[in-house]
Amino acid sequence: MKISNIRVVDDDINIVACVGDTETGAHPKVYLNIRDEGGKIECYYCGKTFMYKSKVEKK
Repeated sequence: MKISNIRVVDDDINIVACVGDTETGAHPKVYLNIRDEGGKIECYYCGKTFMYKSKVEKK
């Protein structure tokens, strides 16, 4: 997974909207529900991953 394809969101956000971007291409607006157990969701159109801040590994 390309690091540029990950969007980090605050842990208190449950629903995100995705419309793509210039790299992945535009697509219809979709709303994605981030599940607490996994802490991330992938857009089924463009593959962009939305991930909770607490799930991002710090190196």
